[in-house]
Amino acid sequence: MFRNIRRIIQILFLLFFIFLLIKTVYPADFPIPLDFFPRYLDPLAASATMLASRSISMLIIPMLIVIILALLLGRFFCGWICPMGTTIDISDRILFRRFKRPKIKHNPRLRNLKYYILVAFIVGAAFSLQMIWFADPISIVTRSYGVILYPYFSYVTRSTFDTLYLIKGVNLISEPIYGVLRNNVLTLFQPTSRMLILFFSVFAVIISLSIIQRRFWCRNLCPLGALHGLLSTRLNFWRRRVNENCIECGKCRRECGLGAIPEDPRKYWPQECTECMSCRDVCPVNAISFGLKQPFFDKPKTTGLNLSRRSFVKSALAGIAAVPLLKLNYSKKKMDEAVIRPPGSLPEEQFLDKCIRCGECMKVCPTNGLQPAFMEAGVEGIGTPILVPEVGYCEYVCTSCTKICPTDAIIPLKEKEKQSIKIGTARIDKDRCIPWSEYENCLVCEEQCPVPTKAIKFETKDVVTFNGEIRRLKMPVVLKDKCIGCGICENKCPVSPKAAILVTGQIPGKESHGGLHKAADTSTMEQPSPQAVGKIKVPGQEE
Repeated sequence: MFRNIRRIIQILFLLFFIFLLIKTVYPADFPIPLDFFPRYLDPLAASATMLASRSISMLIIPMLIVIILALLLGRFFCGWICPMGTTIDISDRILFRRFKRPKIKHNPRLRNLKYYILVAFIVGAAFSLQMIWFADPISIVTRSYGVILYPYFSYVTRSTFDTLYLIKGVNLISEPIYGVLRNNVLTLFQPTSRMLILFFSVFAVIISLSIIQRRFWCRNLCPLGALHGLLSTRLNFWRRRVNENCIECGKCRRECGLGAIPEDPRKYWPQECTECMSCRDVCPVNAISFGLKQPFFDKPKTTGLNLSRRSFVKSALAGIAAVPLLKLNYSKKKMDEAVIRPPGSLPEEQFLDKCIRCGECMKVCPTNGLQPAFMEAGVEGIGTPILVPEVGYCEYVCTSCTKICPTDAIIPLKEKEKQSIKIGTARIDKDRCIPWSEYENCLVCEEQCPVPTKAIKFETKDVVTFNGEIRRLKMPVVLKDKCIGCGICENKCPVSPKAAILVTGQIPGKESHGGLHKAADTSTMEQPSPQAVGKIKVPGQEE
């Protein structure tokens, strides 16, 4: 009975999680916070973010609420709410239900590995290194569903209905269904991701670990589970009890998904128990019960957490050693010009301290222009969002990514504020630009520029061609103080395969990437008057 109730609640939370991800689209206006799970249900990401950024934010309130619940009720989150845990349970049932797993005896060293991972990440965060995104299940599952599974689902759906459209009779039924999906589930364009294979591999490995052991990830590797386990070791009021009717049949131990019951079924490890109550449901003599207890007076038979002091110190040292390893690298110090952060991003160091790589901003971007960085921002910046104008531009009237960041690495901006933020600067490659290199007029970049007074102007010049013909052309020039770096000029440039106008994250007069750099006031400036007509002589042309 309780096992079925728990499964229903698990499914409902997973559907709620997926529903919020589906609604994470432009303009991101929804009565429920679309970043609900990473913002309000992830104390690990909140604590690591505050440690790394050395700041106390509003994240502390939901973090304290979840921590108090874990102290009182134990590690219930892993068994009832966590979308990663539910995903693993579903994949277990579908993929590995009849798979004969190897028999693995209880190994304290393997089970305690998640606590050492937690220590390494927390110590690293204390030294201003945000590593939690490597193994935080909420970040991983949000990124996996939003950046991997959703694009995959979108592609399969579009391809399927495109095929059904060609079948007469069937399309009378399929097209209305496709219309509903297109209006409520699918985005306007097919989303893509540069690091799809890498992110998918991480997600697939976590799921595939269940081949070795049920919920292998949750048992041995999950740092969020370790945090909940530490909190539930002593104080929690919700405890498992076994009465004198126990016949030691072992059914409860075999049924336990996280192996929280040792050889003596009257005992259990509270730090591993997810309160799933499966053991209660399978007990043939109803000897097992769960309920409220007085933890300081009524002491059930539990087995405490036994961590190695030496391994604890090694984990802390590993967290410290990772700091210079990731921070002192040449590529980050030099900073690739391709790093264009979303509008509203904090200065680079603060941004890296707060970004948990959940992928919410990439999912909500209406043009698919926000993509995960690989090595452009150094090793420390892998997976962080950058604007790739070749893929998509920053929509002038869109503020969606500024509303969706769960750790405020991207701060909320109003539309007018966002339109004045400078995230990069365009520059023209005159060797590729059609007017400058081929002596033909092209007006695309100026026409597409969304700045009201235009950040691209034309200099009218006369060109003397090889045959002596004088041709008057409009030569595009970027006004660097007005350019906001949105990237639409590069995205729409007709020159291929590489555009003749490129947008970089470098901002004239500013040393740091990211940050709230404002462009010149484009709303009140007058349109610049064209310069005096001059003459350009083709190289090699005689006087």
